[in-house]
Amino acid sequence: MSSDQLGRKVSDYLSRLHMGERTELGPAELAAGYLRTYLTGEDPLLTDVWPAVGRHFNEQLESNTDPLVISASDVVAVSFLSVNLPAKAAWTILTDLRAQLTKTLVKIPDDLFIEDPRCNYELYATEEASGELAPLQELWDLLRRDPQGRKWGMGATTTSKLMARKRPGLVPVQDSVVVNALGAEDSTYWLMWWQAMHLTDDSGSAFVANFARAAREAVPAAANLSLLRVLDIVIWMHASYQVGRYEARVQDN
Repeated sequence: MSSDQLGRKVSDYLSRLHMGERTELGPAELAAGYLRTYLTGEDPLLTDVWPAVGRHFNEQLESNTDPLVISASDVVAVSFLSVNLPAKAAWTILTDLRAQLTKTLVKIPDDLFIEDPRCNYELYATEEASGELAPLQELWDLLRRDPQGRKWGMGATTTSKLMARKRPGLVPVQDSVVVNALGAEDSTYWLMWWQAMHLTDDSGSAFVANFARAAREAVPAAANLSLLRVLDIVIWMHASYQVGRYEARVQDN
């Protein structure tokens, strides 16, 4: 496998976006249309009641939100993406695990983005030689199991959504719809996204990152979203259309 083969799953998927009923829309226009539909409900591409509740996922529900603390607001925000933390996990994360989670969050910059050249994959990957956990892997492990090491209902999707709430620029949401659409695997999901956001063409242009930027710039309501969140919405919308969850809304004559 080449060094960027996983990342090309994302770039290939985005470059092939198409909607049979709307042949006038290319990949870039479709991406912006999906984003606009999801966030505003204006001129929707798909039939349903829009905008989506998930548009509130990244909004701050409290004025004194601390990026180093997982709060009740973060737990509530995850529910906007159609999952809920198990009661025991939610309570323990907010109380007994609070200090340990904060100690780990300190190691993960809240002003760094996955597409940034300064974002090294060491933030994600555990060092094999030393066995020292990478900061994001450490956070993942803390959330996935209870303090005794037992599973407690925090699956990959729920865990990733809570992590993405705290570090939206670094952590991709591991939703089954997107995972299946990209032909991805849980074990290499972070690596796939890191590679994708650092892919460049012969001219040095970062295709995936620039694709997301263009979609974000086309939809004012998306101005404060990370590039990862933009692409999460776009791919989730298109994949949901492809499997028949939504139908295309044919343009009025």
